[in-house]
Amino acid sequence: MFQSVINFLGAPFTELIIFVLLVAYFVLHRHDKQGVSVLKVIVLLIVFIYFAWMPIVWPSLIPSSMLTLSVLGMFVVNFYFLYSLIQCRIEKPYRQALANLIREPEKHEIFHDIWSSGKRFYYYAYFFQSLVSGSNPFHFLKEIANDRVRDDIKDALRQLGVKKKLISLALMVGFMKSRLAADQNLPADFKEVMGKTLDDLLKHPWLEEQVNEFLRIAAESPEDLHFPEWMSAFENSVTGKK
Repeated sequence: MFQSVINFLGAPFTELIIFVLLVAYFVLHRHDKQGVSVLKVIVLLIVFIYFAWMPIVWPSLIPSSMLTLSVLGMFVVNFYFLYSLIQCRIEKPYRQALANLIREPEKHEIFHDIWSSGKRFYYYAYFFQSLVSGSNPFHFLKEIANDRVRDDIKDALRQLGVKKKLISLALMVGFMKSRLAADQNLPADFKEVMGKTLDDLLKHPWLEEQVNEFLRIAAESPEDLHFPEWMSAFENSVTGKK
């Protein structure tokens, strides 16, 4: 049985058919944002033609050893092509989960989707590296997944903050209301009054705009808040103004 599979995959035309099917799949999904790049496919096509030209066009003109090497090269190209396509399909739900975090940061259940899909993606992407890492492959993959997923979440939250969707008056009020509800030392009357006060803050668009701008400056360039005159003088020095 195993020898039959080897003989089947060892035929040049079998590898050619597999490559054509992989290219067809790529063409059908070429508009996916997380799909294999066109440049990579072109490079794989050139390498595949290099290995396949002689075995398919003039198989009787090359030694059997060269034929075996050519088929092996075709197999490696097909394997890498298939590996890349599967990786892109696994990455797609992970990137979608990160995009959902940017759109709806208040939904905490999104983090479960991010972790499950991110762990699956990085386990697959670094599987072969884990085999030659010199350490326990499972520990290696777990550490890689933990670090990379955390970094991706931080990047998504940072992007969210730049877009003024995360660092905002609404988020600040929500934070204070959660702290207010969790504090057991405060009397109920005080909590009720402060809760209404916090709700009133969100009813004034002008106040919300000014607070959001303050939070943006504090996050991106806090020196403009603490030393505005100094920064203005520095900018004038740079531009040559007096």
